[in-house]
Amino acid sequence: MAAASAFPAPHGLPDGLIVLLPARSDGGWRWWRVEQGCLGRERSFLPDAEAAPWGRLEEGGLVTALVPAALAPVRDQPMPDMPPAQAIAAARLEAEARGIGSARRHAAAAAAEGRLLCVTVGADDMDRWLADLAEARLDAAALVPAALVLPRPDAGMVVAELGDEPLARTPEAAFAGEPALTGLLADAGGTVALDAETLEARLLAIHGSPPLNLRQGAYAPRAPGFLDGMQWGQLARMAAVAALLVLVLMLVWIAKWELAASTRERDTLALAQRRFPAASDLDSAERLIAADMAKRGQGAANFTAPMAAVLAAMQPVPSIRLRDLGYSADGTLRFTAAAPRAEDVNAVLIALQNAGWKVTVPPSLASDPTGAAVVAITVRAP
Repeated sequence: MAAASAFPAPHGLPDGLIVLLPARSDGGWRWWRVEQGCLGRERSFLPDAEAAPWGRLEEGGLVTALVPAALAPVRDQPMPDMPPAQAIAAARLEAEARGIGSARRHAAAAAAEGRLLCVTVGADDMDRWLADLAEARLDAAALVPAALVLPRPDAGMVVAELGDEPLARTPEAAFAGEPALTGLLADAGGTVALDAETLEARLLAIHGSPPLNLRQGAYAPRAPGFLDGMQWGQLARMAAVAALLVLVLMLVWIAKWELAASTRERDTLALAQRRFPAASDLDSAERLIAADMAKRGQGAANFTAPMAAVLAAMQPVPSIRLRDLGYSADGTLRFTAAAPRAEDVNAVLIALQNAGWKVTVPPSLASDPTGAAVVAITVRAP
């Protein structure tokens, strides 16, 4: 048979960890540290008995988790005559279709070295593996079937032991190397046992470029959100500085508006004092100007403007009548209105108020001997 070829460790390999998860939840882990492209010695870890011995990973450290081959056997097939993406999608759909009606299953597929790799695992096993990793404070970038650590032979079978788990791989599959099964398959073309040095090189190669990652589909790593990794303290300081800048800008604009308003008031008072020297401020200037215009019958303080407003308000209410009418020099129009209903008088009052006139009425309406509602009203410009 053709010898299995070893893959050298890739250059620029990221530092991190390789962990081998046990087939049983109470089993021990095996782990290797990867530093500067080199693989550390194999160590064991019991999650329930001790704290994680690898300590805190450096920022950017990569974690590769190998899942038990007994729970994740891999089929190795020729690549169909179609684009790799379509072949992978078709393989996953085919695997999921075979799992319909059984327990929850998760299918994953990938293209590697011109071959199509496909694996189907229990969704409960995936949940347990990810939960165990999270409990150990590890976020594995890849979950890889452990049997894929072995290189694919051209013929026959390659076997090795990783941790306490026997592994086997043929040209068509990668699986747990149970003695009874490997004994049957060995008769078909011979068996090659992988040496320790080649196994270490393969572990590094899997860490650098996993041939198949179970973290796809529903189990794909969550894409980082906009707020992930945000420095909240720095963000709070930036928000406080932004709020302070907005406040300063508002105060500057308020000061500018106040200065501009004061300037306009001074200019207006100066113009009024040319005509009315007795004006000392804007209020007195307004009174003097209004009185002067009233004498000449101009502006809002004259009889024409309020009377026109009263007649306009009465026009939609034909039942209302004017009993008497008077006008004073201060611009106040006085009249008595009578109507069969109090609502008619109120309609006129509301129309005048909506038009912007200052209207005064007694606290309550009175009635005359005919039963009509009578009210004395004054109207003047605001």
